[in-house]
Amino acid sequence: MKPMTWLTEEFQGIDLGDKRLNDRCERVVKALGKEPKKSIPESCGDWGSTKGAYRFFANDDVTRKALLSPHRGKTVERCRAAQEVVVIHDTMYWGLTHHPATEGLGPIGTAEGLKGLVVHHSLVVELDRGEVLGLLEQEVWAREGRKEKDETARERRSRDRESDRWPRGMEAASCGLENAIHVADRESDIYEVLEWLRGEGQRYVIRASQNRRLAGRKADYIFETVHRSPVAGKMSVLVGPRPGRKGRTAHLTLRRGLVTIRPPVALVRRGPDLTVGVVEVLEEHPPKGCEALRWVLLTGESVKNLQACARVVMIYSRRWKIEEFHMGLKTGCGVEDRQLETRKRMEAFLGLASVISVMLLRMRDAARGGEMASVYLTGIQIRCLRSKYPSLGPDPTAREALRTVARLGGFLARKGDGEPGWRTLWHGMEKVLLMEHGYLFAKNESPFPR
Repeated sequence: MKPMTWLTEEFQGIDLGDKRLNDRCERVVKALGKEPKKSIPESCGDWGSTKGAYRFFANDDVTRKALLSPHRGKTVERCRAAQEVVVIHDTMYWGLTHHPATEGLGPIGTAEGLKGLVVHHSLVVELDRGEVLGLLEQEVWAREGRKEKDETARERRSRDRESDRWPRGMEAASCGLENAIHVADRESDIYEVLEWLRGEGQRYVIRASQNRRLAGRKADYIFETVHRSPVAGKMSVLVGPRPGRKGRTAHLTLRRGLVTIRPPVALVRRGPDLTVGVVEVLEEHPPKGCEALRWVLLTGESVKNLQACARVVMIYSRRWKIEEFHMGLKTGCGVEDRQLETRKRMEAFLGLASVISVMLLRMRDAARGGEMASVYLTGIQIRCLRSKYPSLGPDPTAREALRTVARLGGFLARKGDGEPGWRTLWHGMEKVLLMEHGYLFAKNESPFPR
């Protein structure tokens, strides 16, 4: 489905309590969706539309949850139609230090004076193809500040803790789905999270951070125990590029086992012993100058052989999608740069921007698929691309056409450049939309909805 068509359909059925608000929502979505990085006045184009957008976000009935509600429902439908899905949980720190007049913010990070909000997401992707299906849960809160250093463990456990977001998010994102596997990084390696997952019969893959004590007479610990296990086999995975790091193929050695972990000392060892599968993923010979990969993955999935272990690694590797989603919010939609005065308005914008960020990732995935370009681009857009790049055939695939779109956004398309990311794709798409607008104006056909 064409990106803007998909985006507007995600908001169909929205109920903001007033038909005029629902109609305004459609206009705001179309304006901001076409140029998500630009300011609201730049995206809207004229004072009347700009004033309407600001009034829209200021309205008490326009909330983050209301804006996300139809998208969440459609995401659940897509999940139920898939064979297996991965629900990825992660936390984003929304920096708003440069909004000193905004009330309701709290400290973020470790540096003094940084303010903002904490946002916890549950993003779902289809397991085999990695297609982004949508957002199942989003929770936003402000930290109250640091607790007293002399707070006892009992006092800390008796109050609401930020770590409670993990089981809370997993429960909210479950939606009765029997085909979902929860995935999270090291911050979620908490005994209570593992206990909740087992108690609720949920499937999971979590990267371990705690070298936990194992049940038994000897003082065995999880990291040393799995590393002593026989090698299950080897596999290779693609490691994506990051700032300051090139992408590469990592050659990994896998070890596996079943272990039984004890409750932590902080719980005075109270609670059931938990038996979990564990897979150690180790890059024994990393390239010169690269830090070796080492993951210890805890799971309720089978680890009986190399094939099962490789599947656990593949499930965990889907986790990088949520980092790209957060980049889409911050870089693609500029959520930290908006000037909307109040926390309520900023959160409302976040709800809309979250769906746009999903759209950006889905478009990036489309550029790597084998469908025809006409599924994603209009005939006029393809003609505009061919006028700029005559080598593009008259009936290109989505990959051919969208790689050409990415060239407009700065993608060089050299042999070793790999596939384009969502940023170059969307920068190119903005130029394609501008070319299409010029074509329609020349034909006396307005490209803007009335």
